[in-house]
Amino acid sequence: MNILEDLLLQMAFVVTLIFAFQLFYSIGFGRSKYFRLTQALLFGVALVLCMTFPVHVTDQLSIDIRIVPLLLGTFYGGFETTLFLSLLILLYRSYLGMDSGFYATTLAVFMCIPIFMYFQSRFLQANKNRRLLIATGLTVSYCVCSFVSMALFIGLSDTFLGAFLLYTVVMVAVVLIFVAMNETIKETLVKSQQRLAEAKDAEIAFLRSQIQPHFLNNALNSIAALCVENPRQAEQLTLNLSQYLRSGLNFKQMDTFTTLENELELTQAYLNIEKVRFGDRLAIEYDIDADPNRLIPPLILQPLVENAIKHGLMSSVRGGIVKISIRETDEKLRFTVEDNGCGMSEAKRQEVLGPDSERRGIGLRNIARRIKLSYDATLQVKSTVGIGTKVLFELPNPTDRRTLDGKSHHRGR
Repeated sequence: MNILEDLLLQMAFVVTLIFAFQLFYSIGFGRSKYFRLTQALLFGVALVLCMTFPVHVTDQLSIDIRIVPLLLGTFYGGFETTLFLSLLILLYRSYLGMDSGFYATTLAVFMCIPIFMYFQSRFLQANKNRRLLIATGLTVSYCVCSFVSMALFIGLSDTFLGAFLLYTVVMVAVVLIFVAMNETIKETLVKSQQRLAEAKDAEIAFLRSQIQPHFLNNALNSIAALCVENPRQAEQLTLNLSQYLRSGLNFKQMDTFTTLENELELTQAYLNIEKVRFGDRLAIEYDIDADPNRLIPPLILQPLVENAIKHGLMSSVRGGIVKISIRETDEKLRFTVEDNGCGMSEAKRQEVLGPDSERRGIGLRNIARRIKLSYDATLQVKSTVGIGTKVLFELPNPTDRRTLDGKSHHRGR
């Protein structure tokens, strides 16, 4: 019963640390530069705990399940983790005593590590069933190496042979349980992350699909209004809308990105339409200092400009100015859309960003949700009644820096 209790105690140590390892991975810590170090330390703690509380078979023979954290560290941690855990075994065993057991452990480690490293890449490339097969083979090889080294430094006996046979069976079972458990946890986490990513992409696609018909409706209404009063201008607006449709709505995939230059061209097409409608009441100022080939989500600027015009300026007879600023730093791309229109109260600001804002049309909340889902960024709205409104947000520099053929770098518009 004591043997079983000691084995269960060691398994509890390893289970706890494996779950800690998977928790770090699941919350995104797997992308941190300190993840490998944390991973090695967790496996190292499990290994030391297993060696600290061994199963005492006889007065001269003690066994533990150090093979579990050692193998898991090899499989999932790589070369550096394997060397760290091997060195930790030798150092801790020397701390326990420089006896025949230490020399047997040293020989077993030096015999096993090359074998483990040889199969490490094969393990990562294999499917789940093959991984279990590789883990079984390496566990048996470790037990054989331990048997040979113990026989050389301690000697053979009937008790020794029986204990090692039992040890081999137990170690194979334990390793299979832990590897299977670890693989199952990983599969569950990966599927969960995939479902979250699919849900996020679906929501982004839905939000984007709301913006497109909204803009088209406004543009067509503007053209219809000019057809009788000024057919020539209506014709020019139709051409502007055609230009917008050719490039602005050509999104074949949910995760399609556009360039900053293209987004500015789309916004300019929209502003051409609005300038004809409102004439001298509408003025536009640009402050653009960013790479025109920078990739950004499409239709993320024009709706903000539309809001500034429709709700900020045109509610006043005098109209006003919309300022569009896009500034690039080493780490951020900062967008600002500012108007000197009627502004809004704090209660109104909360309302347009609230969960019911979509019922009254496409607005700031739509853009806020898109950048939150895509970048975990925050849309800021600063407004004062009678003074105006400023909307700003920052996007991190993308990892994909696509350069379009035939496009040149420019500053300002």
